[in-house]
Amino acid sequence: MVDCMQKHLGWILLALVATSAQAQSTPNDVVVSRGGVSVTLQDVDTYVSRVPKEHREQFIDSPARIRDMLNNLLMTKQLAVQARDEHLDQQPDVEVQLRSAQDDVLARVRMAEFTGSIKVPDVTELAREQYVTHKELYKLAAKVDVRHLLISTEKHSDDEAKALAERARAEALAQPNSFEALVEKYSEDSSKAGNHGLMKDATKPGYVQEFRDAAGALVNVGDVSPVVRTSYGYHVLQLVSRSTERQQSFDEVREQLIVAMQEQYVANQRRDFINELTNLKMDINSPTLDALRDRYDDAGNVKAAAAAPAKAGETRPATPPKP
Repeated sequence: MVDCMQKHLGWILLALVATSAQAQSTPNDVVVSRGGVSVTLQDVDTYVSRVPKEHREQFIDSPARIRDMLNNLLMTKQLAVQARDEHLDQQPDVEVQLRSAQDDVLARVRMAEFTGSIKVPDVTELAREQYVTHKELYKLAAKVDVRHLLISTEKHSDDEAKALAERARAEALAQPNSFEALVEKYSEDSSKAGNHGLMKDATKPGYVQEFRDAAGALVNVGDVSPVVRTSYGYHVLQLVSRSTERQQSFDEVREQLIVAMQEQYVANQRRDFINELTNLKMDINSPTLDALRDRYDDAGNVKAAAAAPAKAGETRPATPPKP
């Protein structure tokens, strides 16, 4: 019974989210409970807010991830209750950790609040100026896409591989519309299961020179190349598409320019805000700073002598400087 409930926790939350508008759900509504603790919608909202925005939709659509999230939230709350019952939250080192965690949260909230307060100006004219000044950056390069088949010289002798490639090419010339089927029939390229022989932008660096040259020599869609020898074996190529270099208009690139400039403006504002804080004068307690060198053991733990406070009237010997 428990296993069945665990299995369907994700689906339960999905149904709850889908009907929340009709049910007038509130942040304090309980989603699941266990061992005297509850997870509310607000707990879920807080957890989901930490998932990167681009992954949230995928996350919330996964019953398995939601089930794991709810289990983790419940376990965390159960352990926290036990810690409080045992007064672990009152231990000095734990109090320090809790204050540090609170500082982390408040720092994130303050940065988010500052970022949200930034008024981004209209950068349309700046975008236009950028485009006019650097038009060459917004050209679409010529692009050649081909489909190819490969007869490997690792599996055949050189003569056998070349003969198989010539046979495949002859069939391609006889039936150019069946080239993809010939890829499935002849090609020994390990990537063909995923790309079916399609090689995009086949004249760019990254392809071996002989392959690039053969792709670039194809003119009309459907043209079949001569057999081409590379270090991989013998190839036959067919032209799938060819585009010439083209200058994009401002309207085509306007949105991407504006978004990039807006993001840069926000980044600059955030940087300046942080710099205001980091440029404030730092006061240094030199003796305490110097003592950090001998405060920790090789495992990174605070040494017992360093951790224990000095008794009244006790004077500790000065730590000799390291060479």
